[in-house]
Amino acid sequence: MADPGAWAVLAFSTNSFMLGLYNAQLVDANGAAIVIPMAFLFGGLVQVVVAVLEVIRGNLFGAVVFGSYGPFWIIYGLIEERYAGKVASAGAAVKDQLAVSSALTVFLAMFAILTFFFLIASLRTDMVLVAVFALLLAAFVLLALGIHSGNTGLEKTSGWLTLIFAVLGWYHGAGGLIAATFGRKVLPVGPLS
Repeated sequence: MADPGAWAVLAFSTNSFMLGLYNAQLVDANGAAIVIPMAFLFGGLVQVVVAVLEVIRGNLFGAVVFGSYGPFWIIYGLIEERYAGKVASAGAAVKDQLAVSSALTVFLAMFAILTFFFLIASLRTDMVLVAVFALLLAAFVLLALGIHSGNTGLEKTSGWLTLIFAVLGWYHGAGGLIAATFGRKVLPVGPLS
């Protein structure tokens, strides 16, 4: 069976890059709703499918990572689509808006913890993947702190970190795809094991 990891990494990176553009305030926030269908299908569903394929291949690392971040995107999409948008509307009470920021802070903090575990496990993979997880961890922490405190500067910084790790993720995913079609490694990733 072919290695499906490149597909999941490219999907995660593409969705992350889009969200990073909004968090870094590089594009008009009114268009952020486009991330929601991407979160459900490309960011979420693709990674869930790949997680199952990784289980079949016997790759626990890929199965757990993709089986965690796939649902992350689906849950994020549901939060934004079903809950946050309704509560944080123009006339919502301050306590309702605080409830949304508290919920998002907890959600992001939980995924920061998972990402820390993935970072440790990635130390036996390659340097590019380690850099992706380190930047992703920093982005989760800054975004959670920014949302919790209302500090848009932290949110913006997390957006820039998201853009950087997404580009590195694209590089990593492209490396796997190109290696499969060329029959050899073309893009170096710095193997660590």
